[in-house]
Amino acid sequence: MLASPVSRAASGSSSTRRTVALPELPLFPLHAVLFPHMPMALHIFEDRYRAMMRDCIDQHTTFGVLAIREGVEVGGPALPYSVGTLAQLRTVEPLADGRYNLVVVGASRFRVDTFTHDRPYLTGAVRYLEDSPAEAATATQLEKSVARAFREYVQRLRESTGDPPIDIELPDEPELLSYLVAAALQVSIAERQRLLEIDAAQARLRACLDVLRREM
Repeated sequence: MLASPVSRAASGSSSTRRTVALPELPLFPLHAVLFPHMPMALHIFEDRYRAMMRDCIDQHTTFGVLAIREGVEVGGPALPYSVGTLAQLRTVEPLADGRYNLVVVGASRFRVDTFTHDRPYLTGAVRYLEDSPAEAATATQLEKSVARAFREYVQRLRESTGDPPIDIELPDEPELLSYLVAAALQVSIAERQRLLEIDAAQARLRACLDVLRREM
């Protein structure tokens, strides 16, 4: 039977299709969650991560931060979560003995498709993740509720440590607000990781609001 023009076209496109390679990213497992837009100070002292930093500097690239699900941060194996955050290098201070002091800011979230163990440090093939767009009307009311609850949460934390109240300026943009609140919550790494993995700002804000109400 002769193939139709559509079948031939589909067959031709299939035969010329190429698999797109995923970007390979150096990975830094930590007992911490890095959120997009949020800063983090890091001290690099293990040999494997010194090697990672040398490679990043030589190749003008950066690394991703993954929270550790099981295992240790220093000197041993660790099983990280598969969703993490790209670290933008803001400050790199090389020290005389080969260590580094860094300040990074979280950029895009990513999911690791496959981990690779062929270097002194962990690497992985990653897919970058984006938040779903928010519905403006719903987001506005939700932002107000989260902002109000977060201000109360912070003041209660400060009262518990004997610190005076402070005025808190919060962003209007839903995604930024959701990450700022998530990063400030005094909860477990597993809970913070759950917030990081949510793929929509509104859903993340709702989850943050639930945590705020529970913690107060």
